[in-house]
Amino acid sequence: MRLKQALAAAAVAGLAYMIAPSQAHHAVQAQFDVNQTVEKQGKLVKIDWINPHTYMHFEVTEEGETKRYAVESLGVAGLRRAGIDSKSSFQVGGAFTFVINPSRNGSPTGLLVTLVFPDGRRFDVRNTDTGQAGAR
Repeated sequence: MRLKQALAAAAVAGLAYMIAPSQAHHAVQAQFDVNQTVEKQGKLVKIDWINPHTYMHFEVTEEGETKRYAVESLGVAGLRRAGIDSKSSFQVGGAFTFVINPSRNGSPTGLLVTLVFPDGRRFDVRNTDTGQAGAR
């Protein structure tokens, strides 16, 4: 009887171990409103050049109030394919324009659609036509 219980427990644990990684990644549609875009301008204060998603942190001042936006983007390889080759491409402190799919819960976060660098370079990093990311 103990052997059956031990085997059953091991099977449940093994199944949970196999299922967990498939549940770890989120659907962007659950977190962000992919049918809406918002354009913001702000100062880049930090960039997290990490996988599976890079994050850019901007200070945005509107109507006298400053908010810090955390903007999720592609992973490092995806940004490279879009033409942004390294973290050193970003000028911390620079004024950027960014277009995002806003957070569904109203928090100052978003999923990056387009990024315009201080020198005017424009990168479309997410659109509905997959494979079409790149500089314009």
